[in-house]
Amino acid sequence: MGVGLQPLEFTDCLTDSPYFRENLHAHEKELEKTSEQIKRLVKEVKTLLNAAKHLSRAQRTLSSSLQNFSFDCIGTSQTDDELVISKSLGEFGRLIALVEDERDRMLDRAYDQVIFPLENFRKEHIGGVKEGKKKFEKQTAKFCQSQERYLNLSTKKQDAVLQEADATLEMEQRHFCQASLEYVFLLQEVQERKKFEFVETLLGFMFGWLTFYHQGH
Repeated sequence: MGVGLQPLEFTDCLTDSPYFRENLHAHEKELEKTSEQIKRLVKEVKTLLNAAKHLSRAQRTLSSSLQNFSFDCIGTSQTDDELVISKSLGEFGRLIALVEDERDRMLDRAYDQVIFPLENFRKEHIGGVKEGKKKFEKQTAKFCQSQERYLNLSTKKQDAVLQEADATLEMEQRHFCQASLEYVFLLQEVQERKKFEFVETLLGFMFGWLTFYHQGH
């Protein structure tokens, strides 16, 4: 197991130190990895569900064949053993059909239970962080440009010009800090959602499978 991420502190947004940027990059990298893993997980679940549907159709075909199996006998009537065997074949088919009924119920719930929530988690929550990153990077660039213009100002400029430059720089700094705080909040929020919302989605999916296997048992 690898070393965990270092926590992102809101106070670090104000200092914007190299340590903060390095830590921020580590969180971004981990989130991108999570996004790819969820994407792969959704694909594998879809493959699993399609395979389960094919299996269910094959099982129902077998069920129908067993229930409709004609157990002919020698003579004018069936013996007691032959009657039991004939009835058993129909019962086997009926049991298979009951198992497949439960499988169908599980498969019918699967999309809303696991695929949609996972896709939504990736789109809404991880996607929301990416939008926050764009805003953060935009404000970072604007603040840096404002600092550069400020540093290049001549001290011989009129006081009104210098005061306006001070006000502009201060405004850009506030906007930068706000974007930084919002971005860190989004990163923290999605990490917490992974622990609960994401895990609960998979837990519900697994419970559905366990219910199905219990029915089969």
